[in-house]
Amino acid sequence: KKLTLKEVSSLAAMNPTAFCRYFQKNTGKTFVRYINELRVIFSCDMLKKSDLKIAYICAKSGFNNLSNFNRIFREIVGKSPSVYRDFFKEG
Repeated sequence: KKLTLKEVSSLAAMNPTAFCRYFQKNTGKTFVRYINELRVIFSCDMLKKSDLKIAYICAKSGFNNLSNFNRIFREIVGKSPSVYRDFFKEG
């Protein structure tokens, strides 16, 4: 299921702006950054444990766009998904 800021903020009984401010104050991260980190952690696990195509892992991790997935993955992990997978295959 697609996760939206509106749904999450309503669960917290806050409007989206107030929720984002509260979330960042308490976690030090934006809500979007936090969700992206969770998605990348999930994708890292799949990359280490399977030979599934990266595009499939991208979709299963909740990313809608492969280039966006690659960019965010590289930003968080420091390497591309394929380099990350190769690192664990060699080790």
